[in-house]
Amino acid sequence: MFRNSDLFWGGVLILLGGLFFLQASGVITNVMGWFWALFLIFLGVWLILGRLFPAKAPHSEETFRVSLEGAQQGSVRFSHGAGRIEIGAGASPGYLLEGTAEGGISYSSHRREDTMEVSVSAGPSFVPFLGPSSGVWRFRLTDEVPLTLTVEMGASRSTIDIEDLNVTYLHLETGASSTKLILPAHTSNTLVDIDAGAANLDVRVPPDVAARIRIEEGLAALEIDTSRFPRRERGLYQSENFDTAPHKVEMAIDAGAAKVTIR
Repeated sequence: MFRNSDLFWGGVLILLGGLFFLQASGVITNVMGWFWALFLIFLGVWLILGRLFPAKAPHSEETFRVSLEGAQQGSVRFSHGAGRIEIGAGASPGYLLEGTAEGGISYSSHRREDTMEVSVSAGPSFVPFLGPSSGVWRFRLTDEVPLTLTVEMGASRSTIDIEDLNVTYLHLETGASSTKLILPAHTSNTLVDIDAGAANLDVRVPPDVAARIRIEEGLAALEIDTSRFPRRERGLYQSENFDTAPHKVEMAIDAGAAKVTIR
């Protein structure tokens, strides 16, 4: 008992459904306010049960690989539930992606013309019987071809280090998360689109890279290095040498109740 992702997420859905039923019955008015409090209690009970009823066999983590198969570019989508995730460089020659295979992960890949497309869905990394025993999902990408990345995260703590990768486009969508993002150092032009909820977002632009930053400030607390990225107008920051720089980043950030640091 208490040993698979269906049971965990089934319990979450029952909890959420019960709260919507109570709202429809007029018993409560704020579903999400009750949900997060009860979810934390539920998660605590789950963790205790995981300690009281340990698995009979240890996790058997294995490395999975997705070959480039001669593709000239790659497109990778990561969907991550909760916990910790690390994305960086270091895939073996000839492979687009390498990662940790575990019971809480699934992936698919297919080649479309000259692009190898991969979709990775990784469940919680900290919940017993669902994620890796290390508590961290780790993925390594190739530096051999240009890449487009989409990263969708829930309540996560993530490190996305693409400094040594040729990423031409990144879409990052985060919930209640803490994210450290290191942008490419050698790509001629990288487009970055970030949608940050109640997040702590720390973005590092490599020293020799120019940037144009547009930010929908909302309720965000901003810390931007204006010595590198002077403020041009409300919501716009740009390097002095942006137009002539050999390596540049164009970044659009929609930040809600977030703390955003760019340096």
